[in-house]
Amino acid sequence: MESLFSRTNIQFIAAYENLNFRIAAEKCFVTQPAITKSIKKIESDYKMKLFERIGQKMIPTEFADDLYKELINMRDTANSLRLKFQDMSKGEGGHLNIGVGIALQSSKGFVKIISDLNKNFPNTTLNITSMIKDTSVSLLENGAIDLWIGDISNLEENNQIIKKFIKKIPLVIYVNKRSKLLKNKKILISQLQNQRWSLNVGGVFGKQKKSENHESIITLFKNNNIKISNNFTTFSSPSALFASVQNNGNLAIAAKSLNMIAKNFDLKELKTDKIVDIEAGILVRNKIANYKIIKFLLDLSSKYIE
Repeated sequence: MESLFSRTNIQFIAAYENLNFRIAAEKCFVTQPAITKSIKKIESDYKMKLFERIGQKMIPTEFADDLYKELINMRDTANSLRLKFQDMSKGEGGHLNIGVGIALQSSKGFVKIISDLNKNFPNTTLNITSMIKDTSVSLLENGAIDLWIGDISNLEENNQIIKKFIKKIPLVIYVNKRSKLLKNKKILISQLQNQRWSLNVGGVFGKQKKSENHESIITLFKNNNIKISNNFTTFSSPSALFASVQNNGNLAIAAKSLNMIAKNFDLKELKTDKIVDIEAGILVRNKIANYKIIKFLLDLSSKYIE
């Protein structure tokens, strides 16, 4: 833990908790002069006094009280980080933060990934969050999430992150099974000019940064005389999107990987000309890319994402 939490801070905590330099030295397995040296170093760095002596008693100053509270939080964080990465590297457990893109959330493949991970690493706690691609990169860089699964289209190279491409997933159009449109074996997008459309926000539709896929979709509909601003409603989750289409008779644009979810809402893929493919893949911080749990996840993703 010393690499994350300095010896000076550890010795101050011992002195604060025991209010006795001799006892603090015994607990830290050092000499009493070493404790005194650490206290003087902190006082010199901050130009503040840590302890006052009243008779035989040693009384912490207000600065010492505040510093102790902050250092305890830092110590707890350092401890949890050490345990997390020790356990993850051995494959014995730990805490894994996973971000998942809209194109895959609740898909059959992603559910299988989580199921197999739980079976093989039962002592691992999973925290799964839905997010968009543009947000995931900064969160991976600062360690807020460990792994992201979803659209990796148009991502620039980043030496802090390992990127693994898995496959291309087409965006398709879903429609209620009662729709007359399904009578046609295949329909052109140009024949769908006066329809109401719904789509997922995120991935290729992310508002933070216009991707090549985003521009391709805009161009496609513009060429077919479909005005996106007039005809589109956006949703942040597949369930909300499909429920709206089921109730209102809209057309839904979503990833083909969500086919099983669409079926639950009595929706069916409309056979039409190609819209655009998204590149499904995994992003992982390169510092933990070799951990046993991460390697297992990479293999599972290649196996299950459809």
